[in-house]
Amino acid sequence: MPVHSYLVILAFILCGLVLVFQMVAMRRDGSEMLGKPTIDKFYFYTGKLTIFITWALFLVKAIFPEFGYIHVPVYLSWTAVGLLWAGTLICSLGIIDLGKSLKVGLPHKETILKTRGIYRFSRNPIYGGIFLIAIASCLYFPDLINISFTIYGIFIHHRIIRGEERFLAMRFGNEWNDYCIQVRRYL
Repeated sequence: MPVHSYLVILAFILCGLVLVFQMVAMRRDGSEMLGKPTIDKFYFYTGKLTIFITWALFLVKAIFPEFGYIHVPVYLSWTAVGLLWAGTLICSLGIIDLGKSLKVGLPHKETILKTRGIYRFSRNPIYGGIFLIAIASCLYFPDLINISFTIYGIFIHHRIIRGEERFLAMRFGNEWNDYCIQVRRYL
């Protein structure tokens, strides 16, 4: 296996460990990870699924470099690895900084608005990281299905984000509006 394949595997292990540790901490606190979808359930869950399929294809291509029918130049593989690591670090910091407020969907209970850590630079660092990883997957494994799933997943997640931001505007009012003036949606 090429060196970049090991770095891809390592990045996914890191992202998985961060998520598992966060889930364990939430379970200990009695926090639920599932919330209410911000858009129609079909689109919400298919958007999540397509993004994770792009990640799975990325990992499969790293483990089995001969997988697929398109030859990818080495420089493109390394570009993908760079984007993957950037996305992994951004996503991981977003998960850590969000803490027990992390939800798939809208929270059922009261939460506080997170504006510290990586949330000083992006209102949606987890999604931004997810998007970078999906785009990196397309560079690493430029298959039409992978590219289609990435486009669909990012489109749906953008709609999810807009729904979450409407919810946050209603819940936090002026505090949210002030935060939006200071911090951009993605970067």
